[in-house]
Order: sequence, then C-alpha cells, then structure tokens
Amino acid sequence: MIRACAALLVALALVAPAAAFAESLVHVTFDGRPVDRSGGIAVVRGGVVYADVVDLTKAFDGLLTTHGSSVVVTVNATTATFTAGRRIATMQAGAVGLRGAPFYRHGDLYVPLDAYVVRVAGARLRVRANQAAIYVNANPLS
Repeated sequence: MIRACAALLVALALVAPAAAFAESLVHVTFDGRPVDRSGGIAVVRGGVVYADVVDLTKAFDGLLTTHGSSVVVTVNATTATFTAGRRIATMQAGAVGLRGAPFYRHGDLYVPLDAYVVRVAGARLRVRANQAAIYVNANPLS
C-alpha cells in the first residue's frame, strides 16, 4: 500500500509540471497578413497568449537589445524591458504588471502578447480561440 501511494505521488509529480505548462499554438495576423508563416510565433500558456519578442519586434519595425535574461524593445517612441520569470515590465521608466511572466521557449523569449501589442506598440489586438489579430492600419471591424 505504501509503495502504491509512493508510486502515485511520483507519477503525479512528473505529470503536474507538464500539465502546468501545456501550450497550444496561436495563429497571428498583422493587419490581415499572417505573421507566423512557419507557425509557433505565439502560444497560449496558462490562459495567457505569449509571442516571440523577436518576431513581434520585427513585425513592428522596432529595435531589440538583450541584457542577460532581459530584452529591451523600442517601438516608435516607447521603450520596454521584459525579463524572463518576472511579471513586471518596465515601460517608459515605470513598472507595469503583466498577465504572465515572460519565459524561454526553444531558446526564444516569449512575452505576453497583449502587453507588447497594446502598451508598447500602441496597436489594437483581438484574440479569439487560437487566433490573434493585430491591427495597426486596418479596421478590425472589416
């Protein structure tokens, strides 16, 4: 009986972390055009949509520099610093809470999509199921 309980606890310990980080891919469009031609630019993790900060910065013609586990991005006149594992970002010299902490996936830093698109880039975002639409020049109602 003790062995069975111990085996069950070990099995749960191995499954729980995998379930906690279960991801599903999100298809991203930018003014109606696909951003993620090969897929994988964005994922849902823990109910939050995250996207690869490098791909986002390229899409918005921004500037990105890395500093250890942090990235500093500038889009238009807005600068933000995202740090892996921290639910707070620095934007325009102020602290902003994030819906989730940035994390590394396959060597790339993923940041909460809403914080980047709305707060940093000043664009509009619509997320439905596994679809995220970013609007800069297009009308989201069309």
